[in-house]
Amino acid sequence: MKKLYLLALLMCCQIMWSQVNDYKITYKKFESNLKRDAVLYVKENQPTVMQTIMASTVPIKVIKDTTYINENGATVRESSGGHTDYSKFPDDYIKIDHSKNKIEMIKDIHKRKYLVTDELNYEWKITSETKKIKNYTCYKATTNFRGNNFEVWFTPDIPINAGPWKWYGLPGLIVEATDTDKSEIYLLEKVEKLTTEIPFPSSKSEKKNLKQYLKEADDAFEAMFALHNDRNVTVTHIETKRVGLERIYEWEENTTKK
Repeated sequence: MKKLYLLALLMCCQIMWSQVNDYKITYKKFESNLKRDAVLYVKENQPTVMQTIMASTVPIKVIKDTTYINENGATVRESSGGHTDYSKFPDDYIKIDHSKNKIEMIKDIHKRKYLVTDELNYEWKITSETKKIKNYTCYKATTNFRGNNFEVWFTPDIPINAGPWKWYGLPGLIVEATDTDKSEIYLLEKVEKLTTEIPFPSSKSEKKNLKQYLKEADDAFEAMFALHNDRNVTVTHIETKRVGLERIYEWEENTTKK
């Protein structure tokens, strides 16, 4: 009976999507020992855009040793680089066209900007597990994508097919999200009416697909590594597993199987 009730509720929310208004939704993004604002712009019948505001960065204080789990469950490591002025870093932008499962992102390599395209291919498993987040009734959903497992909480109380990062496809706004080892955590901060145009500065950026961009970024790193060696600068180059939300890409999976 509970599952039938949940299904009926979610179907009602899907019908309501056509009546969605325009919203500006702010999340707190926790990553390593940093906390930032990540703003999701939702406008009816348009792709959504998430902007991570680099200038909003706040270091999280390490209270013991060099590693600990903070109050939000994120693994925090002490930064060894000293103070960094994050306002000099470009904001991160992700645009998602839900109708086509297409993504555009603003990325850079050595301060040169690129319009990077990507495609999504994942499915959600919606559970009957619920909890209250900011007075919203939320349901738990899980998925696996690019070598990582994700857990999110969404609310039909806000019938928006959207969420932080690349997550969407649920009958309600995603208000909380993370991956298996909590390398990144997104927590809903506030929901406001959208009163401005959606920002996405891509007009002068060279276009590449994700595979092309990652190869060029890797080549740039290898070139920098070789340059340091030519200058007799000691640089330790260690092969490590990819960290972050995406661990293994589709073309890498195909290579591994062969």
